[in-house]
Amino acid sequence: MANQTGGNQLKLMNMEPNNLNEWWGGQPDGLKQAFSLFPDRRWEEADLYLRINIRNYCLLKRGGMLPEDKDRSMLSEIVCELADTELCRANGKTLEDMCDTDGAFLEEYQELFNRIYDELEMRITDYMNGLSKNM
Repeated sequence: MANQTGGNQLKLMNMEPNNLNEWWGGQPDGLKQAFSLFPDRRWEEADLYLRINIRNYCLLKRGGMLPEDKDRSMLSEIVCELADTELCRANGKTLEDMCDTDGAFLEEYQELFNRIYDELEMRITDYMNGLSKNM
């Protein structure tokens, strides 16, 4: 049994971009809206690591194989990257342009990042928790 789980996790980590795109294309609109940055072609333009993390999170969460502590850390990592991407898109600037020399957001961008982060986290959590209750 342990080998089967390990094999499944290995498959999750080694997806090729075309398979990720096929997986995404087959997902319900509710899931795509929860991860609201990707209702269109932006999914295919997203960083491969982010796409793999989103897919792994969704599959592990649906399968009930995600311990609570890992759930929180995976979700935070995904939401942070999504919020960074949306902040850059909304402002037409790179992250570096919106940060000070220490790498912290400048005040005018921190507030917007926080709002985007909170909204994304709420959408994803609400959607995924709704799925868990319907299983």
